[in-house]
Amino acid sequence: MSATVAGAAPAVDAGTDMEEAAAAARDTVADYWRSLRLTDEALIAALTADCLARARRLLGRGTTAELSRRAIEEAQRRFDHALAAAIGMPPSNDPHPLAAARAALLLTPGLCADCLFRHDDSTRELKAILEARLPRAIPPEARVAMQPVPLRFWLFQSTDA
Repeated sequence: MSATVAGAAPAVDAGTDMEEAAAAARDTVADYWRSLRLTDEALIAALTADCLARARRLLGRGTTAELSRRAIEEAQRRFDHALAAAIGMPPSNDPHPLAAARAALLLTPGLCADCLFRHDDSTRELKAILEARLPRAIPPEARVAMQPVPLRFWLFQSTDA
């Protein structure tokens, strides 16, 4: 006797859906890496596989709708960490310098991002190029002394004044 639950797809279709979602996510993430100026296909394939594996672990079984989104988020996280490591700053302190470095990398013609993941002399060369293109405060930022301001509350009389 073969009983099926109404609206449930056969197990073969679920596996096929997951494979199709994984293939679509793989293509999307690989294209994303290329848009970030990675050119080494072996590096792109390895990073894409790592991002998809982490996305699958985070999602669990049977979830295909969010696989691409989670894999892209992982790719963004890895790129930011690699860029922060290349320019010598922690990735989580302040997002503004990291965004400036990302913009300098992506808006400078002829730069390749492959060296972010190599950790060799080419990474140091890229760091020097990016540091020359990062925005600088002019004049340099300086601390300004603030005068004490008495507190005045509208509900009751302040005792600070």
